Formats: sequence, structure tokens, C-alpha cells
Amino acid sequence: MNMASSSSVLFFFVAASFLLLVPSLASEKRKVAEESNLGVENASLCSSGKSQSPIDIITSETFINKSLEPLTRNYHVFNASLLTDGKHLQVPFSVRGGLIIDGKTYNLKQMHWHTPSEHRINGIQYAAELHEVHIAADGSATVVGILFEEGPPSPLLTMLKPQLDELAKKPCEGPQEEVAVPTFASSFLRRRPRRYYRYMGSLTTPPCTEKVLWNVLAKVKTISKDQVALLKATVCGANKENARPTQPLNGRIVQKYDGN
Repeated sequence: MNMASSSSVLFFFVAASFLLLVPSLASEKRKVAEESNLGVENASLCSSGKSQSPIDIITSETFINKSLEPLTRNYHVFNASLLTDGKHLQVPFSVRGGLIIDGKTYNLKQMHWHTPSEHRINGIQYAAELHEVHIAADGSATVVGILFEEGPPSPLLTMLKPQLDELAKKPCEGPQEEVAVPTFASSFLRRRPRRYYRYMGSLTTPPCTEKVLWNVLAKVKTISKDQVALLKATVCGANKENARPTQPLNGRIVQKYDGN
């Protein structure tokens, strides 16, 4: 084979590989945009960003900021449903009210789970983590992160068990499965935490958009082993372990609110 033929064959394989990758990357970016309502940015932030999430919160290195306010969550849920596409399990919301930080209202858009936890505290990775994603009118985002260790069942997941059972029957059969939650008890979302950690970070999935204000609750809640298994049953294959590794702090300060 002469050099010209070799170059042509090489070009063909490179081009074919690129064409195979483009649809999947585009699909993933569209999915993240729909879930976060933050738009799609350059996914290279996932590898080059300097303010990425999640992080390992070392409590001895946090800064107690007495000017921080309690997390005031004032939700009135109109409609909710459980949704899975085989990769992610989330609860999109239609709500009135939201989370108020520094006088700005962030509306609750959706919540989703990761197994195991993405954030760690003092190096400890927990069984699961719940993210409550909020978006303000100006497009800025804040997320409340709640960690779960194995123990007694989570009341929230107990409430959602009928819908989770339904989704777990066929998580990989179609492009998307959705089950309505007729009576979502928003009281689960209004409880005021006594302590939390705050820092500036990013989305934990591509495009890894930065300037996301994180509020990770200090109190670790409990989830049963069966509930962890049920969360994993609603997604497919490798997505059952969907926690991003912790990212470098890069000089960022982690603040602590302590209302005790």
C-alpha cells in the first residue's frame, strides 16, 4: 500500500470515529441542558475548570461565617413526577416559592440522586447523595446537597416507593419513563437545616458549568440498603455507580453556617 492510500485509510477511520462520537456527545449535552436549565457550555470545563464539584469537605479547614443566613426554603409543590432515561433518576417540579439566599429567590427545578455520594466529609464517602437544583430568574444556580448513610429508611424515599417500584420494572426499555407523583409532601423540602457548608463550584455532570453556589448539609441523613438498591434499579449498567470523583479545591474557601 503506498503512502497516499495509507493516509486515505487513516483519514477514513478518524472521520468515522468522530461521526460515531458526535451524536452521543450532542445527546448528552442536550440532556444536561434540559435538566439544569443552565444551557450548554464547553465540556472541556470538566477537565480544565478550576472551581469544580464535588469536593472533599475537611471540617477543620472550613471557615465559620457568622454573616451567613439560615437556608430558608419555602416551597409549594403543584406537580411532581419521577423520571428516568436509564442514565439519570430525577424529580422535575412545578413549584411556587423557592430557596432565598441574600434576598434572591432560587426556584426549585428538579432533584436527583447519586449513588454513592459525590461530596465527602473528612474523606468519608456516603451511600447516596440528593441534589436539589435551583435556578434564579437571572439564570444563576444553587444546589442543596444532602448526604445519606446506610441506616433506617429515608421517609422521602418511602413516600416515593410506589413510583420507584414502577420505574424499576423497565428502566432500560425506552428512551424515557415517567411516573406521576400525585401527592408529593413538600414538607420534606421545607425543613430548615441547623448547619451547612457553602462554596462556589460547578455542575457535577457535563458540561460541568461553574459559578454554581453549593450548600451541603452538615447533618447526614439515613437511607436503607434496600432503598439504595431501588435507586440503582431505576438506571442501567454503569450508571448505577454515578458519582463523580472529588475535585481539587484550588484555594477555594469552604464556609460553614452553624445555627446551634
